[in-house]
Amino acid sequence: MTRLRFGTFFFFQAAPGQRHEDIIRNELTQVEWSEELGFDEVWFTEHHFIDYGLSVDPATLASAAAARTRRVRIGLAAAILPFHHPLRLAEQMALVDIISDGRLDVGVGRGNRPAEFAGYRVPQQESRERFDETVDVIQRGWTEERFSYHGRFSPSTTCASFPSRSSGPTRRSTRCA
Repeated sequence: MTRLRFGTFFFFQAAPGQRHEDIIRNELTQVEWSEELGFDEVWFTEHHFIDYGLSVDPATLASAAAARTRRVRIGLAAAILPFHHPLRLAEQMALVDIISDGRLDVGVGRGNRPAEFAGYRVPQQESRERFDETVDVIQRGWTEERFSYHGRFSPSTTCASFPSRSSGPTRRSTRCA
């Protein structure tokens, strides 16, 4: 029987009157407490251009969590794919997976806030197509030694994989020529 797991979820919410650097430091301290208190997972969201969440770069936050913890799994809920270059995101996630010793869980999403799409000048009506293309590139980058890709939003390229963990699930990132 599978054991029920418990986790904590971090938005990095910017309350009025609080300094952003204090919020970020306090949330990262709470990540450490999550492990000390016996939680199984910590999760980070991604938001842009709003005080609702200062979690603008989940990969960086996941790396910080990996450096501060040893046991908890580290999850992204979610990386908003239409805002990322697929090869760059694949590289970042592969690197965080190595830094965390395989504790990374990657959740992906399309996004839903018009202000975020406007801020990145990404038409929101393209979110599904961008999502699908990015998932395809990331999965290929993590599982194939070499691949060529040409998408509507990603430039045509041929890639060789790097880096990857020597044990556990195959997760790779891509180096392109």
